[in-house]
Amino acid sequence: MGDAGPPQQWRVPATSANLGAAFDCGAVAVQLHLDVVATPRREGGVGLTYEGTQKEAVGSGADNLLVRALHAGVEAWGGKTPPLQLVVRNEIPIGVGLGSSAAAIVAGLAIAAELAPQRPADESLLELAASLDGHPDNVTAAYLGGFVVVAELGTGLQAARVPVPAELTFTFAIPKTGLPTKQARSVLPATYTREEAVSNLQRTALLVATAFSGRFDFRPELFDDRWHQPQRARLIRGLEECLRLRHPQVLGVCLSGSGSAVLAITRGQADLAESLLKKAFATAGEETTTISLAADNLGTSHQFREG
Repeated sequence: MGDAGPPQQWRVPATSANLGAAFDCGAVAVQLHLDVVATPRREGGVGLTYEGTQKEAVGSGADNLLVRALHAGVEAWGGKTPPLQLVVRNEIPIGVGLGSSAAAIVAGLAIAAELAPQRPADESLLELAASLDGHPDNVTAAYLGGFVVVAELGTGLQAARVPVPAELTFTFAIPKTGLPTKQARSVLPATYTREEAVSNLQRTALLVATAFSGRFDFRPELFDDRWHQPQRARLIRGLEECLRLRHPQVLGVCLSGSGSAVLAITRGQADLAESLLKKAFATAGEETTTISLAADNLGTSHQFREG
């Protein structure tokens, strides 16, 4: 990516992590995206301009999360950051549980990987991304796409993915009242009972088994959780009502990441899912916006552009 090189573009999808009982180990990528175009420039350093959602919440200097990830990757893998102008176009809502931070980190590291003298292995990129984000499930789904499960083993990060059928629809309801991530984490207990652990493990095992079988014949009970959703329901008006939703066409409902967005999964029943989620939140006096998306099976992509 030298002075004479053409502009390059990276695209990273949004993600929904935890998926109920699969706390900190399961996620799915969906078709909202963060796009970054990197162009060589004459002046030194890295410049960034931002276009898209919640512009006022995004820094454009060295403190920008994407830029910090870029520098972290260059430091980890060697090489040198040439003078670059980054143009970021972001569709992913910030701070609602759709992986906006993970997307920024993965984008920055993907650029750094291109600058390295020897391209790092995917495992190295994912491990660094997980250390920066704190959520290995989110960054893995953002990088690999599809439905992923991930574990931090003694030898490093181990991930597996499976493509998601196009017929599945992921509907998100985003309440008007937000929930800071720090507050969402603060209500989680330090320990869990054996009964709680077994309950979550059983449901996660079945959720993963049906996904990797290729059937994706989810059922709402697989998204029942005892580790984080009941605790966060005290902070998010309408979450408890959403989690109680049962409808023949709804395969499952869960909190997206740490919230405040709630996810409902159906087979092409977007209107139904949006209506049910809106009604559940309205019962608790909470206004929402909704969006329905297909899964993103591509993950992070990279291409050269016309100058």
